[in-house]
Amino acid sequence: MENRNLYTFKRVCELNSITKAAEQLGYAQSTVTTQIKLLENELGVKLFERYGNTIHITYAGEKLLEYSNEIFRITERFFDTMNEEKETSGSLRIAAVDSVCMTILPNILNQFIQEYPKVNIKIVSGVADELKYYLASGQADIAFVLDFNKPPDELNLLLEKTVKLGFYIAADAEIGSSGICLESLKKQKFILTEPNCQYRKKVEAFSERNGFEPDILMESASTEAIMKIVANGLGITYLPELVASENKRIKQLHLKDKENEEKLFLQLIIHKNKWKSKIINEFIRICEVNFV
Repeated sequence: MENRNLYTFKRVCELNSITKAAEQLGYAQSTVTTQIKLLENELGVKLFERYGNTIHITYAGEKLLEYSNEIFRITERFFDTMNEEKETSGSLRIAAVDSVCMTILPNILNQFIQEYPKVNIKIVSGVADELKYYLASGQADIAFVLDFNKPPDELNLLLEKTVKLGFYIAADAEIGSSGICLESLKKQKFILTEPNCQYRKKVEAFSERNGFEPDILMESASTEAIMKIVANGLGITYLPELVASENKRIKQLHLKDKENEEKLFLQLIIHKNKWKSKIINEFIRICEVNFV
């Protein structure tokens, strides 16, 4: 079984598309199709079912993907070991939610780069579920997520810190420190994250419990953009204290008659089968200091 065919199969699974895999790998689409066919003939199983232009991985394909991920993890471990014997170099792929990229991650990276300047760092961002997928598929080495739940069994929790959530409004808004009542909150315009974001889901759950539908003026995937809009007095938002406290142009909005403060967890996670190279262990060490 040739590694390049196996790697092509892995990319097709990750992208759920032969066309996209061909584009990323720089192959003709027919080359990718041939490589998949060679694997199927060699193993005597169907790896994908084809419905027009759509493909669906089979049970045999899912099992091969599990083993191929393990093969590439072992290969990566070997190369990491070789690099460590020379000097601490190599690469580190970090997945992080936008809020972490804006707050604690820059300081962590600054310390890490000073100690290990030869390590090539790649950062990808997204929501928690996307980042967990990056770990499971081998596209990231380690991840920072903000989540209300513990990680699934295939992921190991390395570090955890409680983070508060709350409503925020422009710092110069004419609302006293005692806050506002629920009826006044219902009349506010909301500037929220996208529907698949957990903060957004908490706002929707809160409004449903209290019998109203939030008047959403705007939504954005960027928490930084949301805070700027709120700071200009266009509405209120719902964000983690971790990121909102960095912006002095907004302030927390307290409810007089309802408890609106939620808690979630800032977590540093890794796949249970991921080998912790020296680079990863050193990165975790620096993170521990910043999780205090």
